[in-house]
Amino acid sequence: MKEDRAKKLVETALSDLQTQLEAGRCETLLRFLDCVSRFHQYSWLNCVLIGAQRPGATRVAGFRKWLELNRSVRKGEKGIAILAPMTYRKQTQQEDDTEKATVIRGFKVVHVFDVSQTEGDDLPEFAGVKGEPRELLDDLECLVRDSQIELRYEPQPLGVKGYSARQTIVLSEGLEPAERFSVLAHELAHAWMHDAERRKQASKTVKETEAEAVSYAVCRAVGFDCTTHSSDYIQLYNGDVDVLTLSLGLIQQMAARMITGLTEMSSRSTHQKAEAPQLAC
Repeated sequence: MKEDRAKKLVETALSDLQTQLEAGRCETLLRFLDCVSRFHQYSWLNCVLIGAQRPGATRVAGFRKWLELNRSVRKGEKGIAILAPMTYRKQTQQEDDTEKATVIRGFKVVHVFDVSQTEGDDLPEFAGVKGEPRELLDDLECLVRDSQIELRYEPQPLGVKGYSARQTIVLSEGLEPAERFSVLAHELAHAWMHDAERRKQASKTVKETEAEAVSYAVCRAVGFDCTTHSSDYIQLYNGDVDVLTLSLGLIQQMAARMITGLTEMSSRSTHQKAEAPQLAC
């Protein structure tokens, strides 16, 4: 059955991840974060599956989708197995109205292919985050303020680059734009994902690692060469797969939210610049 195959795929992926973490191989989680930076529209588990099967993938789509883009999958190429929901329309009664809601009844295995496995027409450029460090920082600051979070720049003690507390983010003065972007992404991740309930559930190490993982993925998405301590990612595991999967899910959700928000901000800025009146020299 399709559900059995999907379940087996999930079990194998998590088992492999567990085995590699127990062996101290943290590059597996960095590969996951790289996939999140490129495929933020996919679930965290599909990012794990894509990264495990084809680490260098940059743009994936199904066989028919590639045909729509006037590209074809080369003969003999092996597809990347991911999960797709199986849905049906359920009729619901709400007061005087009858509506049909989409309900997920399980998952099935489908296959996608990376662009490197195809040939044909050049691809149209897809929406993404663009700009210089200063422009990208402006966009991220707008995203922070749109989230109803106060942002301040103040002198900080030696070694402290920033902190977040009570809907406020404070960053150290004098940071270079790229580093300021990275620190701000880290603190925004804290503000978004570490509410009172999550603070009780997770240790300080896990929370810091989750925020740094989000910052890493977002920085990779915008093309910044960010540094991180890969050995810290082992702290997400601590022998408990449930703790790991919760963290990976949160990281993917927050990184996707931030990357999507930056993409929208970038598009908005580009549109405003295009509409601005041009003065004659």
